[in-house]
Amino acid sequence: MEVGFGMSLEQKQILSQSQIQSLEILAMDSMELNQFLHDEYLENPILDYNGSSSGPVKTQELGTEYASVPFYQHGEDINDDRDKNDGIIPAEEKDTVKQYLLWQLDRGKYTEEEWKAIEFMTDCLEDSGFFTMKPEEVANECRLPLESVQKCLEDLRQLEPYGIFAEDLKHCLLKQIQVMEQEGSDLWKIVDGYLEQVAEGKISSISRDLKMTTAKVRKCIEQIGELNPRPLTGFNTEKTSYIVPDIIFRRENGKWIGELNDSWVQDYKVNDYYLQMMKDAQEEELVNYFRTKLERVRFIMNSIEQRRQTMMSIVNLIIDKQTNFLDGKGPLKPMTMSDAARELGIHPSTVSRAIRGKYVQYPSGSIFMKSLFTASAGRENSEDGVTTMCIKQYIKEMIEGENKQKPFSDQEIAKKLEQRDIKISRRAVAKYREEMKIKGSFERKVF
Repeated sequence: MEVGFGMSLEQKQILSQSQIQSLEILAMDSMELNQFLHDEYLENPILDYNGSSSGPVKTQELGTEYASVPFYQHGEDINDDRDKNDGIIPAEEKDTVKQYLLWQLDRGKYTEEEWKAIEFMTDCLEDSGFFTMKPEEVANECRLPLESVQKCLEDLRQLEPYGIFAEDLKHCLLKQIQVMEQEGSDLWKIVDGYLEQVAEGKISSISRDLKMTTAKVRKCIEQIGELNPRPLTGFNTEKTSYIVPDIIFRRENGKWIGELNDSWVQDYKVNDYYLQMMKDAQEEELVNYFRTKLERVRFIMNSIEQRRQTMMSIVNLIIDKQTNFLDGKGPLKPMTMSDAARELGIHPSTVSRAIRGKYVQYPSGSIFMKSLFTASAGRENSEDGVTTMCIKQYIKEMIEGENKQKPFSDQEIAKKLEQRDIKISRRAVAKYREEMKIKGSFERKVF
C-alpha cells in the first residue's frame, strides 16, 4: 500500500449558528413564533413586552371541505369578516366512537396487555369502520402472542354497529347478513362470491352461476343496498380542531390583498431601562453581558423582518399568479415552489421553509399555504397544464352527472379524462376520489 500526500481544492458552504437560527425563525408558524418570542422575553432582560394579548388570536375551525372551496365565489361580494373568529376556544375533544366501542366490552375479561391492544386496534380503525392491519402487525406492535390478538380482534368484530372491524366490504356485509340469521342463504352466496358482478350489473351471469331466477337476484341486490357498507356512517369520527392563520387574504376596492397575522410582534421592543443601564455601567463584565443580549435581540428582530419580507413576496406572487382562481373565474394555475423561487430569485428550500405548516385564511375558510403550490399533472406537452385540484373537480362533475343505476368505475373515469387530454391511472382516480370522500361505484349505485 502506497502512502502519499496531495492537495485538493474543495468549496464547501457551512451554515453558521446564526444562519441556522434565522432559517428556523423563517419556518415557524404564528404560534411557534409567538412562543419563541415569549421564551426569549423570559430569558433576555433587554427584550421588553408591552402588549395586552398573549399573541395571535384569530382562529379558524379546520374542516375538510375547505380543501375544495374556491377562495372567491364567482364575483360574490363577501364582506371582510376576518375578526369574527377572534378568541374562539376549541371544545374538549372526545373520541365518541372509541368510547362507544369500549363500553360494549367487559374490561374484566382481558389482561392489561390485551386491553391496550384493543385500544390500539380501536385507534387504528379507518374512517369507514374497516380494520385493515394484519393481526401479525398488531402482535408485533403490542408485543402480544398472535393468538391473543386474534381473540381480541374477534371480540371487536362482534360489536355494534355490525360489520365494524371487518377487513373489507365483503366481510362487513357478511357479518350483517350473519346477524340477520341468513348465513348460507342466496343473499349470503351473492355477497360472498359475486360483489364485483353486482357492481357491474351482471345479473344474468349471477343468475346462471347460482341457478337462480333474475327476479330473485334483483331482490337480493335490493337487500344488499339496504345493508350498511360503512359501519361508522353517522358517527362523528373527526375531532374538532382550530388553527391560527399565518396569512389573511381579503378583497379591498376590487383587489386582493394579503397580510401577515403577526401585528403582535410590534409589542416586543428593546427595554429602555436596561439599555440605559448598559450605557451607565462601569463594569466591563456587565457591559459585555448587556451587549450580548442586545445583539441577540437585534438579530431576532432582523430575522423576523426577513421572514416577513420573504413571506410577503411569496404572498404577492400568489395573488399575481392566481387572480383568476381567487376571483372564482378559473382553476388554480400550476405553480411549483421551484417556479416561485425562480420568480423571486431565492432558493426553493427558502420557499419551502417559508410556507411550511402555515395556513391561509380567506372568506370561505382556511387551507394549507402549500395547497396553493401544485405541479402540472396528467398532461404532456401542454403549456396550460392542469392541477390535481382541477382533475378532482372534473372527477366530481362526472360522478355528479352519472347514471346512479350504473355509476362510472374508476377505470371508466380515467378513460373519460383521457378524452380531455388528461392521462392518469385508475389508481390515481381512486386516490383523488377517496381524498374527496366520494364512495366507490358499488357504494354509489342505486338499486
